[in-house]
Amino acid sequence: MPLIISDSNNYTRRFNKLSLNNAITYVLKRLKLSSKIIYITFISDYKMKKINNEYRQKNTSTDVLSFNYENSSNNILGEILISMNYCKKNILKNKNSLSKEVIILSIHGILHLLGYDHDNLKNEKTMFELQEKLYSEYKSKFLKLHNH
Repeated sequence: MPLIISDSNNYTRRFNKLSLNNAITYVLKRLKLSSKIIYITFISDYKMKKINNEYRQKNTSTDVLSFNYENSSNNILGEILISMNYCKKNILKNKNSLSKEVIILSIHGILHLLGYDHDNLKNEKTMFELQEKLYSEYKSKFLKLHNH
């Protein structure tokens, strides 16, 4: 199984983890990474702020952080941390469902693991277009499979 979800505070009880698993499995297959393992950990805003400050010297929270472990001796691509509090802020701003927002943030985290970034307008455009394309492809495929 390519996805391991960790959630010690039950943040994820409010959305369908099966759809997250299906989406990430699809995205990893699409990116030819289906043999890789990804950990997704849901954390509080407080913990996200601490980790963001420790590793990026930014004393603010953020929605998603990614840590690449690919150089380790196993098949782990990396870990994605998602702040559910920040995710809820994104939902209000983006008008997404909780499930969609978590999937989008997970795809975003995977792209960061692969080296994509949004540190300038050109990179941001490339990354966000691929993120949207992967989500749309997954959604289209998923709807076709479940509507027949």
